[in-house]
Amino acid sequence: MVIEEQGSPMVLAEMGLTQHDSLTAAQAAASEAASSSGGRVFTCVVFRQGGRLMLTTAFSYAFLVKHVVSEPATKGGNPRMATNRPIDTPHVRSITKYLTENEHDYILPPVTLNVRSVPAIHIPRGNFATTVGFVVIGDETRFSITDGQHRLVAISKRSENLTDDSTFMSDSISVVIVVEPDLARIHQDFADAAQTKQIPASLLAAFNTREPLNRVLTKIVDESPFLRGRIDETSKSLSKNSPAVFLLNQVRGMVKELLFHDYALSEASIPARSAQVIGTTEAQDAFIERTLAMLSTLTEHMTPWNAIVKLPTSGGPANQVVDYRRQYINMTATGLVIIGHVAYEIEKNPDAAWRHERYVDLATKIDWRRDAEIWEGNIITDDKITTTRGPGRVAAQRVMEAIGIKSPEQGLPFPGESADTFSQ
Repeated sequence: MVIEEQGSPMVLAEMGLTQHDSLTAAQAAASEAASSSGGRVFTCVVFRQGGRLMLTTAFSYAFLVKHVVSEPATKGGNPRMATNRPIDTPHVRSITKYLTENEHDYILPPVTLNVRSVPAIHIPRGNFATTVGFVVIGDETRFSITDGQHRLVAISKRSENLTDDSTFMSDSISVVIVVEPDLARIHQDFADAAQTKQIPASLLAAFNTREPLNRVLTKIVDESPFLRGRIDETSKSLSKNSPAVFLLNQVRGMVKELLFHDYALSEASIPARSAQVIGTTEAQDAFIERTLAMLSTLTEHMTPWNAIVKLPTSGGPANQVVDYRRQYINMTATGLVIIGHVAYEIEKNPDAAWRHERYVDLATKIDWRRDAEIWEGNIITDDKITTTRGPGRVAAQRVMEAIGIKSPEQGLPFPGESADTFSQ
C-alpha cells in the first residue's frame, strides 16, 4: 500500500505492517505467526484514512463478545475518563427486542472498533492505496468501541437467552478497525462518527414495513386514487408550495386514529397495539379494504378532494393543491386526524351501507373551509390552526354532532390540552 517511501523496516513495524513479496507469502507468514502465538488470522482490507491505518473485516458475534470491551461512562461521572458514552438502556432493550423477534430476518449496520496495541498485519509488497492483508489477532487482544456500542451490547444481551438450536452467535457483523492508542483521539472519533442525520418520520414509515401499521399505511397510499402519487414520502415537513397533498407521516396520523383512537400513541407502544388490532394478514387486509372504501367515498363527495383527484400529480395544474391547502381544513394534518377520529366511531358499526351514508354526510354536511363556523373557538384561533390535542377533540366532537353520531365522549369533559401536536 502507499506509504510515501516511508517503508523502512522501523516505520513499517511501528504501523504493525510486514510486507511480503506476494499475497501467498503474506498469508503463509500470518498463518505461521498465528500458530506460534495461539492467535487467529482474519483476511482484511488494509487502507489509510485521515492519516491513520485502518482495517475492515467481519467478526462473528461469538468473537465480538469475547474480544470487544465496552467501557461506558457512568452518568454523573467524568466521561473523559471512559472510552464510551453512558449506556442508553432503553435503546439497548429495543435493539435486543428487534434481534429476538427477527433472528432469521434482520440487519445490523457495521461497527467501528479501536485497537490501541497494533496487531500484526501481513500485506503484499506494492504501492497500493488499498490492499488485501492478513491480520493476526491474539487471544489477549481487546478492542474498544468507537461507534456501535448499543448494537454490540444488544448482541451480548441476546446471547444470554438463546435456545440450544439457535445459530445467532455464528452470525457476523462488518467491522472497521482504527489503530489508535490516544484516548483523546478515540473520543474525537466517537464525536466525528456521530455526525448523522435522523431519518424523517415519513421516510422511516415508507421503509419500515416490518411494522404492520406501516404495511397497511403504504398499501392504503398506493391503492387510494386520491393519495396515490400525491404523498411526500421523504420530507420532514411539507413545503408551502409543494403540490403534494400530505406527508406520509401525516396520513400515518390518520391511520393511527382509525386503529388506536390516538394519533399521538408513542412509537414504543405501537408494536404491541398493532399485534392486538391488526396482528394477522387477514386483519390487515380487512382494515385496508374498509379504509380504502372510506377514502373512496370521501374522495367522490368531499370538496376539494373530489377536484384534486381529477388533477395530474405533477405539472402546472397540480399546483392548485397549494391553494386548496390554504383554504381547507381537510387539506391539513389536523383535518386528517379529525377525519380519522370520526371514522373510528363510524367503523364501530358493522353495517356497510350505514357507514357509507355517514361518510357521505362527513363529506357533504361539514363545511371544511378554514373560515367555517364549526372550527371557530376550537382549532381556529386568530386565523391560525391550533394543533394541540384538546381543540382537535372538540372539533371532532362538533363534526360528529353535525352528522348525528353519538360517541362515548358525549357528556364528558373534553380532555385538556397536552403537548401532543399534529405533524404539520
